[in-house]
Amino acid sequence: MRLRFNNVALAVSDLERAVAWYGDVLGFTLAERGRFDAVGADYAMIDGAGLRIELVCHTGGDFTPVDRTAPPHHLDVLGWKALVLEIDDLPAATARFTERGVEMVWAEMRISVDRRGTMLRDPDGNLIHIFGPRGLI
Repeated sequence: MRLRFNNVALAVSDLERAVAWYGDVLGFTLAERGRFDAVGADYAMIDGAGLRIELVCHTGGDFTPVDRTAPPHHLDVLGWKALVLEIDDLPAATARFTERGVEMVWAEMRISVDRRGTMLRDPDGNLIHIFGPRGLI
């Protein structure tokens, strides 16, 4: 058996809003659209940062909101925690997020002895953590 990575699936409440947000804020591009008839859901595959995300929206869904437990206690809730990306110029990225009115959990916070990060939320509340480059800080 030889598995290969295909994508990460993310359920969203509004497919059009999610495609626009991930494009505008993170620079992802739309690669494919379609429908999964078996589960009654529309999807959009978006590409960026060397990965593919499947945004999927259940038609007429009665949505359960994202768990919004604030860090560090978000780690007490089991499951996937965040999409984690890395960028060379964290201050510029953080300024871009601020200009676009993105909900930020923290900005350029020291998260280890050699790294800073900016954590934000997408329109449905999912966590996205942007690491700056490693180095003495």
